[in-house]
Amino acid sequence: FSEMPTHSFVESAFWNFDALFQPQQHPARDQHDTFFLQDPAEALELPPGYMGRVKKVHSQGGYGSQGYRSEWRVADARRTLLRTHTTACSARLLQRLAQQASFAPGRWFSIERVFRNEAVDATHLAEFHQVEGVVAERGLALGHLLGILREFFSKMGITQLRFKPAYNPYTEPSMEVFSYHPGLKRWVEVGNSGVFRP
Repeated sequence: FSEMPTHSFVESAFWNFDALFQPQQHPARDQHDTFFLQDPAEALELPPGYMGRVKKVHSQGGYGSQGYRSEWRVADARRTLLRTHTTACSARLLQRLAQQASFAPGRWFSIERVFRNEAVDATHLAEFHQVEGVVAERGLALGHLLGILREFFSKMGITQLRFKPAYNPYTEPSMEVFSYHPGLKRWVEVGNSGVFRP
């Protein structure tokens, strides 16, 4: 794995939400969950051709999706925020890969700070680190993802794992990862995963 470029903590709503198929009306875009910025309030540069394709998938559908059948606004996509997940960096990476003349497989990771407007308590902070990995290759299936996750967690001594189907707007299928915690005597969520949509 190579380290993924993670740019900066400030991101556009386009890369943080829109490019990951999260609808513009989604509650996670509310100020109760996201730190929106006032200065700069807008991202100046968004990829015009790609932005048009994302808009079309949101409003009309495509690639096997019926879309959200609602208006998509560029003004909402331009809003700036403190990134809520490093998957925004993965979306940028995948878009750059798609622009290459010929496909080259690869594996990337990041360990970076993210920010969410959370009520602070014993299990939640407004700032935390997210570990992310992306594998791009032809012919991969869900079994490959399960193998990578088992290997990743085993390197940290976590061997008792369970996988549960989940929903992420940007992956299909999606899975939550649980591990048995002997001290708590219960299964706890340790990760989320999935196969990126086209």
